[in-house]
Amino acid sequence: MNTSSHRITIASHFNQTGPDTSAQLNDLIRSSKVLGLVPHLGPAGRLMSAPVTRALTATFDRDLGDPILWVWRTHRVLQDAASTTLAGTGSPEYVTLAEHEISSLHHPEVDVTVDRHAPVTITFDLTLLFRLESLRLTVQGGLLTGLSPGACSVDVTLGAHGFDFKRSAKYALQELVTLHTGLRLLPASAYAVQPV
Repeated sequence: MNTSSHRITIASHFNQTGPDTSAQLNDLIRSSKVLGLVPHLGPAGRLMSAPVTRALTATFDRDLGDPILWVWRTHRVLQDAASTTLAGTGSPEYVTLAEHEISSLHHPEVDVTVDRHAPVTITFDLTLLFRLESLRLTVQGGLLTGLSPGACSVDVTLGAHGFDFKRSAKYALQELVTLHTGLRLLPASAYAVQPV
């Protein structure tokens, strides 16, 4: 949902020191020796860090704030405010959310083939943990249209085969979540144009 010129993605979160979003992730995978621990990959694993990193970087080219928006779409108080304002004729409603945490667990997979052997699937565990400050959200016309300034600390942990590494950072919430046209909080059918 963040459509600003500077997207904060899962990949860029791992690389906090430069513009190449895959460089630090590649260094982490290579130095962890995690690919050498993958069964049936053996010594060839140390040669696989670059292609595995490219595959992960493509998978991680997703806005880091998307899980926040997904959870807010399921929040009952926000859905109620959206229903109340759906007609778009009244005042906006303001919803205050206390400090809260949002976690999201994913299992990206990368298939590696060496010397025409059967592919080896490497399954990673990716955990996203967001800690958000108390926020005031604006709902109008059935859409989430604004949010108060706030901060969000983010821990992203990537693990595989008993090894994991974590990157933490704090962001202004507006860096992660941009609401240019508003976010639908109700099913698409609720926004269908009613016959006159």
